Amino acid sequence: MAYCQKCGHQNPDDATFCNACGGPLHAKKAVTGKDWDKQCENECAGGPKGASVFWGIIVTLIGVSIAIWALKESSIDLPQWLEDLDVGLIFGIVIAAALIVTGISIIVKKSKS
Repeated sequence: MAYCQKCGHQNPDDATFCNACGGPLHAKKAVTGKDWDKQCENECAGGPKGASVFWGIIVTLIGVSIAIWALKESSIDLPQWLEDLDVGLIFGIVIAAALIVTGISIIVKKSKS
């Protein structure tokens, strides 16, 4: 016989919910500690821990791009190298490198598990 953890009522072994109070009889074990970190890494919106680094790089690049664009649009005399700087090219190369590193780390993690 299965006893309800909520009200203590005795229920048949095949019961899923308590016949007296309706509470679940076989609740899932709470996930804590390292198991919680692992589950969150696999299921949470943030994705793997490396994803935060990837998105940090992207946000930083967007900020730098906006700053360079603002400087170019201003009337401040800038060094010629900054005037000639192609922000799009740098942005593309860094994003491509971050994607490659992220992809390789995903492959390495999957092959180890």
